[in-house]
Parts: sequence; C-alpha cells; structure tokens
Amino acid sequence: MEILTEAAKNAYTNEENKKCDEQLKKTLAIKIFLANILKDCLEEFKDYDQYDIADKFIEGEPEISVEAVHENEKEIIKGMDREDTIVRYDILFYAYVPSLSGTVKLIINVEAQNDFSPKYPLLKRAVYYCSRLISDQYNKEFSNSEYGKIKKVVSIWICCDVPKNKQNTITRFSLKEQNLIGEAKYNFKDYDLLDIVMVCLGERDSENYKNCLKLIEVITSSDLSAQERLNIMKNDFNIKITKNIEEEVTTMCNVSYGIERKAKNKGREETLVETLKKLMKNLGIDIDQAMKLVEIPESDYSKYRRLING
Repeated sequence: MEILTEAAKNAYTNEENKKCDEQLKKTLAIKIFLANILKDCLEEFKDYDQYDIADKFIEGEPEISVEAVHENEKEIIKGMDREDTIVRYDILFYAYVPSLSGTVKLIINVEAQNDFSPKYPLLKRAVYYCSRLISDQYNKEFSNSEYGKIKKVVSIWICCDVPKNKQNTITRFSLKEQNLIGEAKYNFKDYDLLDIVMVCLGERDSENYKNCLKLIEVITSSDLSAQERLNIMKNDFNIKITKNIEEEVTTMCNVSYGIERKAKNKGREETLVETLKKLMKNLGIDIDQAMKLVEIPESDYSKYRRLING
C-alpha cells in the first residue's frame, strides 16, 4: 500500500478529504465487505460463510454517520434511533449470531481512520466509543436495573497510515477474567461486553497481506483501476459483483485516483521549486535560466515564477 509523502498529504483540501472519507464509508458499509471484516475480526463469526453473515446476520442497512450542523447539536443516526451529542460513528449496525442459548445481538461500529497517531492514543478513543455505545443503551435496550439486557458492543478501526511494526496486523482487545486470589470462575457472557479491533493495513509484499487486510487495501488502493479491484474481489474473495458494488467501487476509485494524482503533482511542483532555488543560488543564474536548464515548458514559466516569488 503506497504511503503518501507529507507534501502529498498537504495537497489535499478539506473538501477533497471529506469527499474521500464519505465515499470510503459508503463503500465499506456494503454488507458483503462488512461480512468479510466481521469474519476475520470477531470470534463469533469466524465459522460462518460470508454471505450468511451478510444476508442473515447483519440487520437492515448499516447506517453511515450524518454530520451535525453545529458541534453542540444532536446528531441522529437513522434507523437505530440513536442520538449522540459528541460522537460521530462512521458506520453503525446491529448483527445477530446464533448461539446455544439463543440469538445474540451485537452493536457494531466500524471506523475508517487515516491518522494512526493523532494527538491522543487512538485506543483510548476506541474505549470511549465502546463506553458510549454501552451507556447509550439505557432506555433503549434496558431500563432501571435490567443490566442483564446490555448488549455487547464492538468497535472496529480500519487504520491506513500506520507504523511499519503494525502494518498488516489485526489486534483484538477485550475484557478478560484474572484470578488474583483463589480460582473463582465467572460466567464469560456476563462480562464479554466489549471488543476493540485494530485493523492495520500495510504493504502488499507482507505474508500477512490476505483476508480482510487485502480486501480493504484493494478497496482503498490508489494504484488499482476499478476493474482490477472488482476482478480481485471476484476471483480472490468469491464476491458477486452487483451493480451497487460496481458503482461504489468505481466512485471510490475515481475519488482516490483524483486526490492521488493531485497530491503527486503537488509533490513534483514542490521538488522542482527546491531544485530551481538551488540552481539559482549555486550557479548564480536567474529563474528563467534555471527553468530552461531543467526543461520546464515555457507555458509553465509564470506558474513557477509565482511559486518561487510568492
């Protein structure tokens, strides 16, 4: 997976970032893609077919976050009757898993995260999201002292720009029992109420580049055509290419390609500007002579004069 340089990242505008993020959420929210993620990330789904998960276990259509007009306004996540004044969940949905004691209901959140190292520990944010999803169940899933009705929550984080030592890894965090004195045993289902899963994408030459790590990287890739992506989905993952999948993947491809192309162009411009400045300083020549030396087209002279002088 190609990691952009800092100069390339700075070429993104807020509007382009927003457009790319929104399309990525729409694409990831396709049920068969979510089914592959659930199958690889959660113990509850590992033994089920991807289409059984998509068609039988994911309830309705996953909801994608709706941006609030103002920070202090309530954001409504349609279909799940959820209001949250602070958190904007990227994707939120219910999933059901058959068990010996009946059907188990899960509340699942999927987050697409570009910045793996913001100004806070990402895991703490994930814990906060899970905590909100649990506390938000009051008067919805349970009321008064009916704590036995609390549903398990899962927050899955899709991380793109990650350190080398975490690339192509999937890591799960959950509550576990630990005896400090004695050997008391408790019912696992009574405290198995939250999972956090960090899905960290990486380079294609890794031995771990497979399963949902490969599928998500193919979805987010900037150097594969739409047809190449669809072919991999069909041939490597046995995904039936529907009209909706084709449309969303093609749109994702166009958005990511457009931003990547602009970023690379921006990176080239900045490199050329630095080269021109060094030539002017070291050789004692003017800007026109420097541009002629590096064979910049005359039609671009005014642009580079502006970049150097501005």
